[in-house]
Amino acid sequence: MSDQAEGQNSSQSLIEALPDLAIDGGIRDAIARWLTEPSYADVRAQLEETVAQALGRAGEEARGVASAELEDAFSGPLPIGTGGRRGPCGAGPNRVNAALMRETARGLAVAMGDPAWGSDSRKVAVVYDTRESSRRFALVVAAALQAEGLAVTLVDAPRPTPQLSYLARVWGCGAGVVISASHNPPTDNGIKIYGPDGAQVLGQRDAKLMTAIVAAGEDPSALPAIDLDALLGGALPEGVERIAGDDLETRADGPYHGYVLAQGVGPASLGDSGLKVVYSAFHGVGQSSVVPVLRARGIEAIGVASQLPDEGRFETLRSANPEQPKAFEEALKVAREHGADLVLATDPDADRVGAMVRDAAGEYRFIDGNRLGVLMLDHLLGGLSKASAAELGDGRVLTTLVTSPLVARLARASEVEAVDDLLVGFKHHAGAQAEADARPLVFACEESHGYLRGNEIRDKDGAIAALLLTECAAADKAAGRTLFEHLAAIWAEHGYHKEKTANLYAHGMAGRRAIAAVMDRLRAEPPTAFAGLEVRSAVDRSAPRDAGSTTRDLPGNVLVYELEGEGRRCRLVFRPSGTEPKIKVYALAAGRPGLDEAEVAAQEQTAVDALIESVLADAAGFAESVMAAL
Repeated sequence: MSDQAEGQNSSQSLIEALPDLAIDGGIRDAIARWLTEPSYADVRAQLEETVAQALGRAGEEARGVASAELEDAFSGPLPIGTGGRRGPCGAGPNRVNAALMRETARGLAVAMGDPAWGSDSRKVAVVYDTRESSRRFALVVAAALQAEGLAVTLVDAPRPTPQLSYLARVWGCGAGVVISASHNPPTDNGIKIYGPDGAQVLGQRDAKLMTAIVAAGEDPSALPAIDLDALLGGALPEGVERIAGDDLETRADGPYHGYVLAQGVGPASLGDSGLKVVYSAFHGVGQSSVVPVLRARGIEAIGVASQLPDEGRFETLRSANPEQPKAFEEALKVAREHGADLVLATDPDADRVGAMVRDAAGEYRFIDGNRLGVLMLDHLLGGLSKASAAELGDGRVLTTLVTSPLVARLARASEVEAVDDLLVGFKHHAGAQAEADARPLVFACEESHGYLRGNEIRDKDGAIAALLLTECAAADKAAGRTLFEHLAAIWAEHGYHKEKTANLYAHGMAGRRAIAAVMDRLRAEPPTAFAGLEVRSAVDRSAPRDAGSTTRDLPGNVLVYELEGEGRRCRLVFRPSGTEPKIKVYALAAGRPGLDEAEVAAQEQTAVDALIESVLADAAGFAESVMAAL
């Protein structure tokens, strides 16, 4: 008997047993389709194994876990969140697979034909990261888009997400696609969609795209057939332009690197600063962006050999996330060996950056995303005040409602307009950019280690951030101070600021219900206090608002509370994540400005830190109690 016949018999046996599964009948019907239709062949073996486990054929212990997996995997479609569509790879409409890539490509093609898309260009740029499945999914998307009549340019080597944003704009594309799951676990992958402005889709584009994707998913048999084996063998269809080899430098990398370098404000060469930098790409694509950019400015960043690309296995990391200090363990070994001043790391698609810094005592300490943004902006404001006062006068700083208020305070102190109430997700920064396209973007940031400068990229960029941080560290080294002493000087003038976030995870369908229950309870029974501080104002960002900006008025599932008591204030924010199974709780507070550094260290830090911990603990406890009661 042939392998194909054996596979058909195996699937048929499972289909006949599906009525024994204690799950929704609609889900059983969907599983049967995925076990038989050719569109889902790439994940059939995995699905057969899960169904067999759910039927108890692999033992009773695995039955419940497998049943829950099927219920969650087939409760789709996988939504578009703040970072596109991403999640675990596998079978089902709520998982990442070739079928999802094909239906997303069809949805994109349909959406691009709608006048609301805002572009007549029928060209799409595609890039991918270093995950094992990323190139395969990129080939599927490229072929599927070509079958829909679009011209596709595939950058056939792992490259950063922000580079796609830049290339989509300079190549005059109607859209761009990135295959990446950023710092998600190795089991995950995803797809990000960018519009003709080089930004992740927002507003009407987002709505049109999701409607078209859902329609494509309802009739997978209508999608063009794709020979994945032929694609992997190098047989790209006509209409797909492949950029590789020498063309990478001339057409893709060189122009992008040149643009990134133009965003700096420091000396042309940093080579004489004596600054030692260690850099890790966290097994991702950053070697192609951060390293050549720093080298062009005279910094030979010391690499972390154990964290070069490993097909997305992330073997040295529990989480490839530069927000997490523990992720720097390998890089710190190298830093201590070389006596480095600054340790930089980007996430696997190189759009975010994190840092560890050697303090005056020689110890390496983590600086969180809010404070990195404050340092970069202060460095920029100082550099531009000397070199480009015109940019400051006409420029803007963009940030979110959960990013440190110190960012906006610094901007306004330099008489630079600050927009500080954006929703989370850099697509909102990009939307605000588009509304004032002629004005220079001095700086944009968010607390989760995303930063940007300049108008020709419409997403956060780890290479630009790495350049600015390196410039700032070099300038501080020349001035005889550390980045921590730089922060202390800022706090003395503008007030000590502290921000902290709690991530409350809730997995699967039950988790989604639990997260929704928290937000529902907060809306149904508005709280009056947290940790002894009164709720002085509450804003539900899902409600209509009129801030005079289409982007700022966009609705979001976010609740914002301004707390006050005993002479102290604190902002508290509840927000379900758009890309991960968790609800995020943010607390942001500030001390008094105009103190000397000793007073800040002795009094304000202790008081504000304690306030943050108390408010966050009370808020997280409330959320956990609601989730546990379900």
